[in-house]
Amino acid sequence: MNLGIYIHIPFCKSKCSYCDFLSFVPKSEDEKNRYVDYLIKEIGLYSKLYGKRCVDSIYFGGGTPSLIGTKNVNRIMEAIYSGFNVLDHSENTLEINPGTTDEHLYKEIYKTGINRASLGLQTSDDRIIKTLNRTSSFKDFLKAANELKESGIKNISADLMLSLPGNTEERELKDAKLISELGINHISAYSLIVHENTPIYEDIKNKKLILPSEDEERKSYHDLSNFLSEIGYERYEISNFAKSGFESRHNKKYWNLDEYLAFGIGASAFIEGERRKNFSNLKYYYEALDRKELPYIVEYVLDLSDKMSEYSFLNIRTKDGISLEKFNERFNREFFDVFNLEKHCDSGLIKIEKGHVVLTEKGMDLSNLVEIDLLL
Repeated sequence: MNLGIYIHIPFCKSKCSYCDFLSFVPKSEDEKNRYVDYLIKEIGLYSKLYGKRCVDSIYFGGGTPSLIGTKNVNRIMEAIYSGFNVLDHSENTLEINPGTTDEHLYKEIYKTGINRASLGLQTSDDRIIKTLNRTSSFKDFLKAANELKESGIKNISADLMLSLPGNTEERELKDAKLISELGINHISAYSLIVHENTPIYEDIKNKKLILPSEDEERKSYHDLSNFLSEIGYERYEISNFAKSGFESRHNKKYWNLDEYLAFGIGASAFIEGERRKNFSNLKYYYEALDRKELPYIVEYVLDLSDKMSEYSFLNIRTKDGISLEKFNERFNREFFDVFNLEKHCDSGLIKIEKGHVVLTEKGMDLSNLVEIDLLL
């Protein structure tokens, strides 16, 4: 089985008001360069253990990975390619927050081996972008999309955030249309999730910002999903839409319970049946690597029940759902001997289709009710 590789870049130009990820504003260019030095040390240690494994997806997430610049992206890619057996068709993704990159990145990033870009748009309304404390503009997004295509990167994804305070369904559909007209072939559309201890949480709590109702949010997502379907995007997972052949290979690794390594502070991996998490403290991360030790803890080791649950929990969210045949081949158990989902068939949340357990449209809205019963 081919490996995936995730690289966490924690740096941001500023912290978005809704962000709950491990990220911070770097103090200097030296701090970014030093972090990359240690990433390369970590990659080297892992290559001694797994260097003979084939790799078919590399994903730079964050944070804002593009903030480290082309030179540092290239350094990391060279370390991975020299340490692992990266396949020619590997999908190599860089998350980019438009407006936070050096002027040469769009034109030169393709030369580093990056062949897929994920652009953070969220909304085309610059007024709302400022409310979210994001530093980019819609103009920045347009420039990024056009220059990336000119550089040779044809596989581009864009993030849309729905149910933002002050946004409208009309604007969301307009944004989707604009994305499609740019030739972008993948869209991730997420409703805003409000985390405690974030600035936006306090603004909503104090009624400075008003969220749409649950019914409005559901209608908005239905209308967006239907519109994207009409213009050629398939909803291949609850929150992801793609033109044919442009589904995210790296995301599929997560959903299929495939193995992947993870480098950088706070990064999570799944390898040898273990959920591993790197130290979130930068000092501890550096110190471990200085001792030539891998900087992680084992969060838990998956037993058979865990593996069956996670595999089912993640796959039920996809368009193909859970293959009864593959489940049996993988775990040597019959799916319905393990999980009792009869009530969800009766209530119209799931259906059996060509040997797969899949969510209905109603089930897509209420997937959490099904997912609960996939936990053993």
